[in-house]
Amino acid sequence: MNSDPLAMRGCIVMVSYNEASAIGPVLAEIEEAASVLSRSGIALEVLLVDDRSPDDTATRALEQASRLGLKLEVVTGQPQGPGNAFMRGFEHAFAAGAPDFFVTLDSDGQHDARQIPDLIRAFLARNSGMTIGSRWTRGGRSPGTPIQRAALSLVGNFLIRRVTGLRGVRDATTSFRVIRPEVVTLFKPEHLSTDGYGFFSSFAVLTQANGFTIDEVPITFRPRYSGVSKLTMRQVVESFANLFTLRKQARQIRQSNFDDQTTWAQRSARFQHQSASDHTAYAAMPELQALASAKRFFDWIIDELKPALGQDILEVGAGIGTVAQRLADHSETARVLAIEPASEPFARLKELAGEHPRIEARQTTSAQLAAEGGRQFDAIVYVNVLEHIEDDVAELARVRPLLRPGGALCIFVPASPRAYGSMDFISGHYRRYRKESLRSVISDAGYVVEDLRYFDVAGLPPYWLAYRLLNIQRFGGASSAAFDRVLVPLSRFVQFVVKSPPMGKNLIAIARRADDGGV
Repeated sequence: MNSDPLAMRGCIVMVSYNEASAIGPVLAEIEEAASVLSRSGIALEVLLVDDRSPDDTATRALEQASRLGLKLEVVTGQPQGPGNAFMRGFEHAFAAGAPDFFVTLDSDGQHDARQIPDLIRAFLARNSGMTIGSRWTRGGRSPGTPIQRAALSLVGNFLIRRVTGLRGVRDATTSFRVIRPEVVTLFKPEHLSTDGYGFFSSFAVLTQANGFTIDEVPITFRPRYSGVSKLTMRQVVESFANLFTLRKQARQIRQSNFDDQTTWAQRSARFQHQSASDHTAYAAMPELQALASAKRFFDWIIDELKPALGQDILEVGAGIGTVAQRLADHSETARVLAIEPASEPFARLKELAGEHPRIEARQTTSAQLAAEGGRQFDAIVYVNVLEHIEDDVAELARVRPLLRPGGALCIFVPASPRAYGSMDFISGHYRRYRKESLRSVISDAGYVVEDLRYFDVAGLPPYWLAYRLLNIQRFGGASSAAFDRVLVPLSRFVQFVVKSPPMGKNLIAIARRADDGGV
C-alpha cells in the first residue's frame, strides 16, 4: 500500500447483470465520492465487470461515466456468478498495475456510494486488511428490507461466525468493502462457493485467518432500484454447506501461521505501527538489558542445562553475554566461545569477555564458524535465539559438524504460539514454538531429542495478558524485577511438583547428533 495518503489510487470493482436502471444513479454517487476524495489526493477509477447483460448495462454505464467525467472501464464475460466476476475484475486490475486499495459494492443501488469516503478513511486510519460497510454493526441501518430477509441475513451471519470462527464481524455477507490488494492475492477460493453470499463470507473468513484485521463502518443499506432481489433456496443451502469447507480451510491457514508468525503479525493492524527487527540486530535492546538483571531466571535455565553442558561450549547469538557468563561459571574449567553478529550487543559482549578469562567473544555467525571447520564443542547452546532465525532447521543442521560425538544441542525458545504478541514482534521473532513443532525442527536437522519440556508455567498467563491482550510495548526494569522475584520462584515450585507441565512460556530441549545414535 502507498504510504503517502495524499498520492493514492483506488479501484472500484463492481459486478453487474441487468442493472441498466440502477447503474446511472450508482455512478453519479460514485462521482460525488470521487470528488470528495480527490481533494485529499485520493483518485478513484471504476472497473465494471458485466456478465453480458441483455439490457445493455455496460453501454449505459459508459455513457453515464462519460457525462460525469468518471474514469470507467468495462470488462465483459460469460455469467459465472458474482464471485468469479469479482475475481476476474481483480485480476484485470492487477494486470494494469495494482492500486493502493480496492472498493467493492453492489451495482444495484443498495449501497450508498457516497459513503465510500467514510469507509476509506476508516480503512486508512485503522491499517485494516479489509473494512466492511455493515448493516448490522452498531449504527448500521437496513430500511425497507423485508423482515424475513433481514432475519435470514442475521441468522446467516451468526452461523458464519459460529461455524468458521470468524471474530468481530457482524455483516460478512455484504459486498460493500475496502480491501488491501495483498488480501486479494492471498484469497484462494479453491473448493469454496464463489456464488453470492458464499463468496463474500469466504473472503471475510480467509482474510481474518491470514492475520489481517477486519473492521466495520455502519452504513444505510437501501432497497434496490429495481425491487428486492430473489434469494433462492439453492443459494441458501450452498452457502450453509460452504461453511464447513471454509472452516477446514481457515483452520489450515491459521495452523500454517504458527510457523511464521512475524508475517502474520505484519498483517495485523495492532502491530503495524511497530517495527520488527531485521534479524541481524536486536530491535529490543532496552528489553534485553532489562531482562539481563533477571538472575533467578537465567540461573534456572543453566541449572536445567548443566548436566548436558560439558566443558567446551559454543553459544550462538550470545547477545550482551548474560547467558555466556553463567555458562562459563557453571564449572571452574568451562570455556565458552560466544558468537554474536550484531554490532550493538557485541560491544557489550566483548567487554564482558575482556573481564572473564574463560569467555571468548567473536563477532561472527554460525555459518562462518562452521565454514572454518576444525573445532568441535561439548555443547552448542541457543537461548532465545532460534525464534529469530527464519530457517531454523537449516541453522541447526549447519552447526551439527561443530558438535563432538556425544555432545549436546541445548535449546531454549519461547513457547505457545497463541501468546505471540507485541514483544515478540518488536524483537523480530518469527515464531513461538509448540512442543511438536520444536521436536520436528530438531529431528529434521539431524538430531535425536533426549529431553523436551515446557518451562516457566507461571510466566505464561501474565505474558499473554501483557503482550497479546494489552499490547504493551516495553519490558522495563520493574517488570523484570517482579518477574524474577515472584513468578520465577513460583514456576520453579510448580515444576518441582509437576515434572512435565502441559504448557509454559518457554520450551527447553536437549538433543544429540543422530549419527551418535542418541542416548
